[in-house]
Amino acid sequence: MKRQVQARASAYSKNAHIIEHTPIYDIEAFEKRLKQRKTQQFFKSLLSNSFILSTFVLTFSLLFIWE
Repeated sequence: MKRQVQARASAYSKNAHIIEHTPIYDIEAFEKRLKQRKTQQFFKSLLSNSFILSTFVLTFSLLFIWE
């Protein structure tokens, strides 16, 4: 017998077509996809933060290079 996990969607969600308690039949695939999303989100934030940091470093190095 397969385990079922209930995924909840907020009642105030923009996605009104999602049923509130959608059963997940393949828990391994769900966890694999969840891990992929977390990894993608980590690298996306890492890229964004490194861009911001490099912008600050470049800006302040150019501002104070003549002193």
